[in-house]
Amino acid sequence: MALEVAVKAAFGAPHLLGVCPFCQRVLLTLEEKKVPYKLHLINLSDKPSVSEDLGLGFLLVICRFTEVNPEGKVPVVKFDDKWVADFDVIVGIIEEKYPEPSLKIPPKFASVRLGMECLPQAVPKEVLRN
Repeated sequence: MALEVAVKAAFGAPHLLGVCPFCQRVLLTLEEKKVPYKLHLINLSDKPSVSEDLGLGFLLVICRFTEVNPEGKVPVVKFDDKWVADFDVIVGIIEEKYPEPSLKIPPKFASVRLGMECLPQAVPKEVLRN
């Protein structure tokens, strides 16, 4: 069964994948592990209101997204009927549920892992989220 994955749509082009390192990390993990998924592109800068006439199917997707993720952050992945919104947690769950091929960094390269973990903390989240 395919995982449901909601990621950022491109600004001004809601049918294209947006620039978001958190979403890209999750998608790359899924691709490398060959995990089937259904992609939902979410336009974070122009969320339609319920009063807009966009068609029932589209409104249901938007209402459902904000219902399962009130903060409106992406990426969000559905695991066993539960939506998870933290990209580090998502990648950890994917690694746990789909261990092969392993994407864990070998212990002998621990210093590389430390650098990867420090980078998101060194750059303000506002810069990475936009």
